[in-house]
Amino acid sequence: MSFVFVPLLTSAALALASGIAILIWRPNRVVTLLASASLLLVGLQQLGWARAIYAIPFEQRNYWLDLSLICWLPVSLAWLLLSITLARGATADRTQGWRLYFLLQALVSIGMVAGLQWLTPLGSFIGGREAQVFPLTPFGVAVLGLLLLNISLMSANFESTYVALSARWRRAFAPAVLGFIFLLAWFTVFVASSILLGRLSMWDIVKSSIPFGILSLAMPIVLLRRRGAEATVTAHLRPFYETLSFALGIGALTLSIGLVEISRLTGWTLVRTTWISLLCATLLGVAALAISGRMQLKLRQLLEPYLYTSRFDPEVVWSRLSHELDATSTRVDLCRLIPGRAADIAGVEPVTLFLARNGTDEFTVAGSTLDPMPVERVGTDEPLANELKGSRHAIHLRGRPDDLGLIPIYVENAKQIAACEAACAVPLSHKGELLGFILCGDPEYGREKLAGTLLLLEVVAQMVTTRLTSLERAE
Repeated sequence: MSFVFVPLLTSAALALASGIAILIWRPNRVVTLLASASLLLVGLQQLGWARAIYAIPFEQRNYWLDLSLICWLPVSLAWLLLSITLARGATADRTQGWRLYFLLQALVSIGMVAGLQWLTPLGSFIGGREAQVFPLTPFGVAVLGLLLLNISLMSANFESTYVALSARWRRAFAPAVLGFIFLLAWFTVFVASSILLGRLSMWDIVKSSIPFGILSLAMPIVLLRRRGAEATVTAHLRPFYETLSFALGIGALTLSIGLVEISRLTGWTLVRTTWISLLCATLLGVAALAISGRMQLKLRQLLEPYLYTSRFDPEVVWSRLSHELDATSTRVDLCRLIPGRAADIAGVEPVTLFLARNGTDEFTVAGSTLDPMPVERVGTDEPLANELKGSRHAIHLRGRPDDLGLIPIYVENAKQIAACEAACAVPLSHKGELLGFILCGDPEYGREKLAGTLLLLEVVAQMVTTRLTSLERAE
């Protein structure tokens, strides 16, 4: 047996064994059934690649290779579905937005399989047995692009889930996190290089068995040994498009296709195009970060969950506040409780709660730790409300004076910010609707800790929003 088949068959055996083990020892949960099915599909996919490489012809077309390449799409869809349900549950609210995407991807996959009768993703074989390379057709580039998109979405959802887990569950999920990071990193390089070079190397396919093997070992450790199937997120889930995984995957795909098109239009070599484009992009990126406060805000929001979540445990915060929130029976009781408890939990002072009144187009003070309470109002069309509704994240209210994106807030809402002594604002958002917001002062241990405190306040705001909507439905 040639050495080229050892990694493929080994990863296939690991994936099949892991899928069967999870199915036997944890058969009664949706998450474990999905994990088992995903691992079994990976195992079958690796066996398909081994069969395809074994049957590589020198003159004729190899349908096994074409079919194995396209079958990567449904396999990645299975893992994407697992990433959406893992530690989140399979409720309709959390999966409804993905139904159209899964339907379209399924139709595209079926259409690509049917299209193999007329099209091929790979060109004629190049080289000998030691250099097995196939040129990529536009059809093949589309397949690899969709594959990287699915893997980026899968990693982004898992990243969002991991950040929202408590410290205990983060430790339990650490092996799977490493596996997903390695898988995304490899496929980002693999797909980008394949598009740039315009060819698919069989050795790259064989090397892909390494991240699949690592992930096949990591999933049973998480789901069986550490009972990761029982984990539940306890903090705000970041949208997939605000994660590093999605940004890196889509950025690599866009950059690769862009470089190929620029090289084709200018007639430059690919190396020259790459160096010139990277130099220009670096200079423009540095200039944008230096000039644009909006870019700095987006970068800060992207990095804060990884820099500051270790300062608190969302599960502890959730348990401390959930019983008190459940004890409130009216909206008035909730408004009376929240400012003081938010100040105690986050260590900020003062705290003022604004809520929308029924039948009005403004937010008014519903509770505050200030005595007397401020009487300021914020219109629903004012800059502060619009920014909170659009960003859905806590924002700093003492930023740079040249932050053009927030200047309207500093000007038009200066009176409310000053009256509430606010250093930050935290939205209370539910299904895209802004129900209210919390204005908070500086942390008691210094303004340099404000960034980490914003994440803690977002956990509190998520709990308040859940209880507020529950009381409104009851009323």
